[in-house]
Parts: sequence; structure tokens; C-alpha cells
Amino acid sequence: MTQVLLVEDAAFFERVIRRQLNEIHGLQVLSAASLAEARELLARPDVEPVVALVDLTLPDAPDGEVVDLALAAKLPTIVFTGRFDEKLRQMLLGKGVVDYILKDSPASLTYLTSLVQRICANHTIDALVVDDSRVDAEVIVRRLKHYRLRVHCASDTASALAQLDKLENLRLVVLDYLMPNVDGFELLRALRRRYGMQELAVVGLSGQASAEVIARFLKSGANDFLPKSCTPEEFMLRISQNLDMLDRLKNLDELAHRDALTGLSNRRHLFSEGNALFERCRRANEEVAVAILDMDTFKLVNDRHGHDRGDALLAAFGQIMLEVCPQPAFPARLGGDEFCVILPGMTQPQRQRTLDRLSEELAQVTSSGALRDIGRVTLSAGLSGGQEASLSTALTTADNRLYEAKDNGRDRIVLS
Repeated sequence: MTQVLLVEDAAFFERVIRRQLNEIHGLQVLSAASLAEARELLARPDVEPVVALVDLTLPDAPDGEVVDLALAAKLPTIVFTGRFDEKLRQMLLGKGVVDYILKDSPASLTYLTSLVQRICANHTIDALVVDDSRVDAEVIVRRLKHYRLRVHCASDTASALAQLDKLENLRLVVLDYLMPNVDGFELLRALRRRYGMQELAVVGLSGQASAEVIARFLKSGANDFLPKSCTPEEFMLRISQNLDMLDRLKNLDELAHRDALTGLSNRRHLFSEGNALFERCRRANEEVAVAILDMDTFKLVNDRHGHDRGDALLAAFGQIMLEVCPQPAFPARLGGDEFCVILPGMTQPQRQRTLDRLSEELAQVTSSGALRDIGRVTLSAGLSGGQEASLSTALTTADNRLYEAKDNGRDRIVLS
């Protein structure tokens, strides 16, 4: 559970903010109404917040002392206050607070919620800063680290490209378009050959780009472009907006290719990404088998226990497949109670063991586990040979073996 420290003495605002933040899945809000309470919370071993949200005016800290406490704890700190003072705002931003937000409208609360969500998500994201100016790069790195991004640096195109395979979850590149020897356009083109615009946000940066250069950079595949003279607030707002857009596109993509009930890939995703995986294996002359699995008495479950329990069974088996099938296996739901899994890079005994485990886990959950009221449900499966030329041929072979399993008494796996 991700923890957020909320320091707010006004009960009304504490309730409103807590209610809004509690809507974010996996977030736990820890509240303090004073500097002393906040200090006590931070001293507890079970309290490890990832971000602090603080009011400036507290009964025992009228001059924003709570900000120093949060910054000393190395927490990204957001000031949410009804006090507007431009000099104070600039001073706090200079100290390193993430943002200074006024309690002046519902829109402010919406922005606050989205900012907290962004910061909580950023710790899993790699960002690459490419700039030949050490001074400029250090400024950018410091800003991005305030937002908990995992930041990496490169001073030229060659060193940037050399880092790509080492970064676990690269989602952002901040790129100076004008560098010695090679301009940013070459790196931008190389990045776009590897990552789509829905996978990686590339933000161009320059101290002297013309309007024509900016337009050309955007047309070449950049998501955004900023002058180096922009304020830290504008810089981070635009960075956050680009990362938020990637998240929305990812969520839409998940909705498009995931089966809503089981969480597995759906038929469409099987015949796009699953097919691509199959073809990569065959091009590398690597065996890749395909299994089709079917629950033997699923119709009886629906008839005797109702469709709600049938849906619970399907969802449970989807979770079993996600847990049992090893990477880079590709499990999918074909429809109804029929499932499929692509098994690349595995020997025949390994494939057999994987399918045996699926059968055992299904029997366990329906005989003595969470779905024991349904009664033991068995599994039949057919497995292709691993050397078929196409996914469709492998599916046909597996389907034929599945029919053999059904015809020979069910509750068995038939191999090709």
C-alpha cells in the first residue's frame, strides 16, 4: 500500500482531500493536524510515505515549518494552501517543493489529486536526459527527480542509444535538439524506429530553436517541445501531461486487448501480439507449442450454481493461468470456457508440467479452495507439436488433440 502524508489542520479540507485521494487504488492517506503529529508519524517505523501534502499554516507551525520537516525527510512535497503570497511561493519552489497549489476551486483539488497520482506512479518509470551541457542536464535531472522519476543521463546520441537496453521501463526522453557532431533529429528518428509515440514520450528542448525547427521536430515524432527558458512549473506540467497521456493510451490498449472477466489476452490480442510472438520464434528456428484447454463440466456449473459462480470460476482460472504460465508464455481466453496458451522456448516435459499444474490448480480451487461449493472441475487439453509453420496451424493441431482428450474420457492432456 502506497502511503501519502497529509498535514492539514482544517477538518473540512482534511476530509475532502482524504476522500478524493482514497479513490486512487492502492493509496493510504496518513493524516496529521499539526507539525508535532506529522513529526510523530514520520518517526514511526511503519510509516514510509512517498509524498507529503502540507498546509502552510498550522497551530504549532504558522510560517510553513512543516515544509522543512517534509523536505528533510526527503519527501516530494506539495503545498496546498489558502494563503497566496508570490514571494513565499517563489521561496518555497526554490527550496524544492514540487508545487504550490491554492485551495481556491474544485479544479485545484482535481489537479492536486492527479499530481499525487503522477508522483506515486513515477518511481517505476525511467527517464533519459540527453544534453551535451552538463549544467543544463543537472537542472533537468534535479527537476525530474523531485517527481520521483528514475533519471539517467547521456551527453550525445551514441551514449543515449547504448543505454536503451539497460533501462527497464523507459517512458520519457528529454532531448536537446542541438548537440555537437549529431543533432537531436538523428536520435529522435532512432528512438521512433524502436518506440511508438504511445510507448515513449520524447520532449524536445532548446535554448535557441526557431518556430520552423520546433514544427519540424514535432513532425519528426516528438511529443512536445519546450524552450530551456521555460519556468520549472511549465516544464514539469508538460512532462506530467505527456506521461499522463501515455498512461491513458496504455489503459485504452489494455481495455482493447484484455478479456474483462479473466484479465487474460482476448482473441484479438492472441491473433496480433500472440501471432507476432509465434512468428518471431519460428523465424529463429525455435520450437513454440500451443495448447488449447477446456473445462470439462463448465455447463453443469452454470446450470447448477448459476452464471455468477460460472463467471467466478472463469476468473479464478484466468488468475491461475497468469500465475502458473512462465514468461514468456502467452495465455489467452478464446471464448466461453475455452482457453489457449502459447508456450515458446520450452521442452516437451516442461510443457507437460505446465499443463499438469494448470489442471492440478483448477482441481484444487474447486475441490478444497475458494470455489469448493462448485465441486471438483477437471481440465482437458490438447497440445501442438511445436514445429508448426503458423499459429493457425498450431491451433488446429491443438484443437484436434483436445477433441481426442474429450473423446477418451476427459480430464487428460493429449500431446502431438
